[in-house]
Amino acid sequence: MGGGRETDADTSTRLNNGDSIGARLRAAREQRGLSAENVAKQLRLDVAVVNALESDDRERLPARIFVQGYLRSYARLLGLPENELANDYARESGELPPLTVQRIGQRKTFFRLPSAGLIRNIILVLFVAITLWLAFPYVSGLFDSRNDVSDGEAAPGRLEIPPAGH
Repeated sequence: MGGGRETDADTSTRLNNGDSIGARLRAAREQRGLSAENVAKQLRLDVAVVNALESDDRERLPARIFVQGYLRSYARLLGLPENELANDYARESGELPPLTVQRIGQRKTFFRLPSAGLIRNIILVLFVAITLWLAFPYVSGLFDSRNDVSDGEAAPGRLEIPPAGH
């Protein structure tokens, strides 16, 4: 069956058959057509760190806690299992595996707080309502003064014509 295109299943098998972490990272990166410089730019790392990760050169890597984060970010970028790589790194380095956070489920609360957006909208509606309520006497006074014409007085801008014959 020769020289066809490699599938994700082929890559997964090849990446998990005893290769080192660095070899798995390099193979996945090359399969996706990425350069070490491109990966370094996307992860905001120095190219030397990416090269050290891929060559399993622990001497050139920073403290373990940083390496764990770099491995997780690199794995996420390449679509590899983050926890598996982090656990393999801990096992290879003889350290305890890193803590992983898993969401167990949410507690039901008696009263659920509204979201910040809802609170902001409620405050905005209240502000507009109070502003209109406070402005109503002034605005209605303006309209009333234009419509009020006392007996015997002409409204501004109107001429009164006396009845004929006087």
